[in-house]
Amino acid sequence: MNKKIRVTILDDHQNIIDGYVFRLSADPQIEVVATIGFGELLEPTLAEHPTDVLLLDLSVPTSVENPNPYPVLYAIPKLLQAYAGLNILVISMFAERGLIRAVMEAGASGYILKDDQATARDLGSVVVSVAGAASTLANRRINFTSNICQKKAVY
Repeated sequence: MNKKIRVTILDDHQNIIDGYVFRLSADPQIEVVATIGFGELLEPTLAEHPTDVLLLDLSVPTSVENPNPYPVLYAIPKLLQAYAGLNILVISMFAERGLIRAVMEAGASGYILKDDQATARDLGSVVVSVAGAASTLANRRINFTSNICQKKAVY
């Protein structure tokens, strides 16, 4: 039997987390090992729960006491260095090209938009693809510069 793809989810909205868990639970290849709502919990959670794919919202508070946004762009390369084999799939409502480019250059394996319903319905396949080291960008058309398109495969 193949090893399951272990997924950790960081999002500050429980209904979003529940939706991801529902979608991912339909795929027998995937196991959600942890869900969290604050950025400060990310590193301890990854240390406690080995993870293959991290579903990461860009706009989450740091902690209950500190509602300032968790510094995701700073954290991505640090997490990739600390956790070998980790793939990061950013799921966000932000469709700005510069932000997407920065996230991908920081080392994320993929970026999808929360309002991309077709991709959300197929989240399990996207996670499997990302776990296999394929780069994933949103199905919904976003105008990327040619150098980004050349470096990353479009899902």
